[in-house]
Amino acid sequence: MNKYRPILILITTIFILHFFGLKSYARERTDAPLIECKLLNQFPHDDTAFTQGLLYHDGYLYESTGKHGRSSLRKVELESGIVRTMIKNDKEIFSEGICYWNNKMYQLTWRSGKCFIYDAASLAPKGFFKYKGQGWGLTADGQFIYQSNGSSVITFRDPYDFARIKRLQVTDGIANIHLLNELEYINGLIFSNIWKQDRIAVIDPEKGKVKFWLDISSLRPLAGKNAEAANGIAWDAVEKRLFVTGKFWNKVFEIELPALENQPASN
Repeated sequence: MNKYRPILILITTIFILHFFGLKSYARERTDAPLIECKLLNQFPHDDTAFTQGLLYHDGYLYESTGKHGRSSLRKVELESGIVRTMIKNDKEIFSEGICYWNNKMYQLTWRSGKCFIYDAASLAPKGFFKYKGQGWGLTADGQFIYQSNGSSVITFRDPYDFARIKRLQVTDGIANIHLLNELEYINGLIFSNIWKQDRIAVIDPEKGKVKFWLDISSLRPLAGKNAEAANGIAWDAVEKRLFVTGKFWNKVFEIELPALENQPASN
């Protein structure tokens, strides 16, 4: 019997490795379709900007940039890329995502536990909220503020005091989708950059399911030799235009918004 023992051990080991390999594959498998983006237009962008947040409001792009000593909130002319107004953050601040709500701009910070408040028209500082944990992406739907923190969870917050209301686990198939970053609310769905990936998750805010992925990898070769992670999604609700950019990208791209009614329903 002993002479067969090494063979039995080998067979058992192969079976175990195969079993866990299948489980690993199942965890990584995603169900939502991947749609290639269609480029419509492009605009100049400051390629020294470490883009953390982006939105479009009242004819201008608003952009939050990161890095200690280089963080800022900017009001930018889309067509020219000229920065019309810039509010520089303190050197110890690493700024993150932004959103618009009720004539105010909210700006997250990475690890400082503060969400700064600005007047939307002038960008004059109006105070701040405190919160626990990291701040990554931010958007609003008129009722709630949605915040990401680099995990697979989106936090719903009260726009009046930034209190946490609930959390939403984001999944595709049986996989949790981690590293959720910059957020934008568009037509009832949350669009989210994934850190260090050239694709955008389009998320059902009620169920947390990814309805489809938007592949923007074709834009990276057009964004300059220093282009880093894709990060920055802005929606012009009036003209129905979708803009994307990234960290140190030299352009802001207008891409086509896929027809949402043609995408598969969430499970």
